[in-house]
Amino acid sequence: MIRHIAFFSAIDPTDLDEIEAGLWILKDNPHAETFSVSRNLNLDEIPGPHPDFVVMAEIKDEAALAAYKAHPLYAESIRRVRPLRDIRVAADLRI
Repeated sequence: MIRHIAFFSAIDPTDLDEIEAGLWILKDNPHAETFSVSRNLNLDEIPGPHPDFVVMAEIKDEAALAAYKAHPLYAESIRRVRPLRDIRVAADLRI
């Protein structure tokens, strides 16, 4: 099993709702076993960049991850979110 985690920050805080809606499109991607989008509570007191959103998906294996990223919903989410985001950092972990 692979846990795909991605962190996003907005260029403009007024776009948070639109970014969140664009990320939630991925919940219907059939290649994810589980999926969630969470807004960062920003409770960390250490200075530095803090993401606005964390996306987590659990995906069966590398082939399913490739299929997840090749799915039209993934492309649609990118189309909607990319122009509004500042930073995106992703990690794929074997669990």
